[in-house]
Amino acid sequence: MTADESAGPTVGPADFWSARPLNRAMLVLASLFATVSFASDFANAITGSGTLDAPQTLVILLNCLAIYVLWTRTTFAFAALIPALVASHLLDAFWMTSLVVPLLLGAVAATAQKSFSLVALAVSVAWTLLIPFTTTTFGPVVWVALIFVALGWGVGNFVGFLLDRRLQDQARVAEATRRAARAAQEERKSLARDLHDIVAHNLTIISMQTRAAQYAGTDEAARHAVDVVGHSATEALADLRRMLSLLQAEGLVAGDQEAAQIELGEGAAALDLEYGAVKFGRMLEGLGIETHVETEGLDQDIPRSVQTALYRVLQEAVTNVAKHAAEGGQCRICIRVNDDRLELAVDNTLPVRGAPARAGWNSSGSGLIGMRDRVDAFGGTMSSQRDGSWWRVRG
Repeated sequence: MTADESAGPTVGPADFWSARPLNRAMLVLASLFATVSFASDFANAITGSGTLDAPQTLVILLNCLAIYVLWTRTTFAFAALIPALVASHLLDAFWMTSLVVPLLLGAVAATAQKSFSLVALAVSVAWTLLIPFTTTTFGPVVWVALIFVALGWGVGNFVGFLLDRRLQDQARVAEATRRAARAAQEERKSLARDLHDIVAHNLTIISMQTRAAQYAGTDEAARHAVDVVGHSATEALADLRRMLSLLQAEGLVAGDQEAAQIELGEGAAALDLEYGAVKFGRMLEGLGIETHVETEGLDQDIPRSVQTALYRVLQEAVTNVAKHAAEGGQCRICIRVNDDRLELAVDNTLPVRGAPARAGWNSSGSGLIGMRDRVDAFGGTMSSQRDGSWWRVRG
């Protein structure tokens, strides 16, 4: 006895009459059995080669109708079997019904709700136990009928158990697929943040220094601007290579994972917070922004993942300073460990109200969102707000 593997309840929430639909192949076989049985018995009755009489024909017809109703629901089919159960006792015709009862009981046990299957079991047992009281011909058959009923019930419950397990497995696979999709989405967001931080920062510096080189008053100033452009391009390439090594080390892209791990280890110092603060401070100085850098307590054992996250936050904050700080403005960068908390502060002066933003840069706000996401990932907080003529970032 089988049921459709992917089937669930046919309608809405589970109720007394709800049931999984049966497998189509079983429905076809059951219908053929009913049709062939009725047609052969009826043909024998017409030709006079059998002993089939009108009462037996009626009982067989009622059983066949119940089997055909299986195409709707097993619960409806068992309910449709009730007239055949009653007629078999009244007309003393049991052989066809004794085969159909275990069949439909097993189908109900495999597909219907437990409450309905228990009722169906009680009806089947009651019908079987009443046989000795309504017939003298089929009385000894009661024990065989009880065995068939028990087998139908047992096999149906076993199939139902397997179907439930399969549905649970399918639900777990679906949930795992949804979790993998969410993880992949988060990974894509993280990759997008990294690309934004790396590319946006260095391209901002390169763009500004290129403009400075165009309008430089002396050859020395132009050479300095070109040197900064070259250094920023080298930094961007190194960062992109580190990202590629990380993806290779985690097996997300093709490559030598062992070599990638070595390269990541060798390049870890490049994301050191103290080194980054000094480097970014010099970049801002090269853009004509007076910058003061202060670090405290960074010699402590700070997890590499935390340092990397805060390094990227610092990088994005400095990029925003380069975009929006006034020409000849000021910036203060402070990174320190305070009571086992790693704190970052980046403050910069703002242009005079009404003055255009430095180099005509606009902000999409995605950088601030990425900064907050990085800090939130480690249970921290981040704020960015205007304070008079200053813009203050805290993380």
